[in-house]
Amino acid sequence: MSMSAAVHRVKNVPRKNVPRKRRGSRTHRRDAIMQEVYSQRGLASRVAEHLGLSNQVVSAWKRVPAHHVLRIATLLELSPEQIRPDIFGEKRRR
Repeated sequence: MSMSAAVHRVKNVPRKNVPRKRRGSRTHRRDAIMQEVYSQRGLASRVAEHLGLSNQVVSAWKRVPAHHVLRIATLLELSPEQIRPDIFGEKRRR
């Protein structure tokens, strides 16, 4: 056995007590609309199907992308201002 192969066979080496970084859930990164979409059963799948996207694409959204706002607004029966006030809000109209 070569020296490099022996190095990889070491077992039971004690680990230092270094605290691991805790990963938060995805919900803290999502805006209120996306949290609502995921709190209602089956709504995320309906959104994905309505847009012709996969569930994985929709689940990666932190907020609704600007180019999907109008179609999602009709599906959720909300105004575009409610979904993305940063784009469709009063300040942007001027």
